[in-house]
Amino acid sequence: MNKDRELALQTVYLLHSRPYRENSLLLNLLSKDLGHISAVAYAGSSRKNSKRAQLQPFSTLQVQLKGKGSLLTLTQIEKAQLPLPLSRQFLYSGFYLNELCVRLLPQNISCETLFAHYHHALTQLEQQISIEPILRSFEFALLEELGLGIDFSVLDEDSQVQESSPDYWYYLPEQGLVSADYERSINKFDRRHLLAIRDGNLQDPDVLLTCKSLMRQVFKPLLGSRPLQSRKLFAYSK
Repeated sequence: MNKDRELALQTVYLLHSRPYRENSLLLNLLSKDLGHISAVAYAGSSRKNSKRAQLQPFSTLQVQLKGKGSLLTLTQIEKAQLPLPLSRQFLYSGFYLNELCVRLLPQNISCETLFAHYHHALTQLEQQISIEPILRSFEFALLEELGLGIDFSVLDEDSQVQESSPDYWYYLPEQGLVSADYERSINKFDRRHLLAIRDGNLQDPDVLLTCKSLMRQVFKPLLGSRPLQSRKLFAYSK
């Protein structure tokens, strides 16, 4: 009979936790080396239990894990930094990033680049930098990680063709960006805005609105009919 193997020390962020069996927690973790993983942690019955107190979102944790299947066991927290002091809209934005990862990231696949993007996004939220560009940049990074990045190459027309290039484009889940001469009764996107988005120029408020609308269309079929709980927080705070 194979015994559980102890894994190397992992640097992780807690994405989500919920009660699991008696005095345990079921955790969704984002690991620098292992990607999105599930783990069980015995946390005791007291809220003052050190492991329970250390398992906080937006805190870099170094943990010891063991196991041989898809559900690991968190045996020890070797080091835990204090959670980033996010508040109000910045806190809700952090929950939004977490929920996207839990809902969309496949488990047990290394995603070191996305881990770096996640860490950077949290750092920017802590600094209370403008929220919308932070969220949009992370969404693009997540799409790339999922192999679903938007192909903007259809906008790259040479100078001879550019004069006749359509001014507006649609986004179709199965096809990507499609010129607006395709008959669809859905939102159209300004080509100039799409070019700015492609180049990472998100300072213009109108470009940001286009980017947000585009991301909503892209993520809608991926998330399905179940609404994001984190979006409700934004609604309640208004």
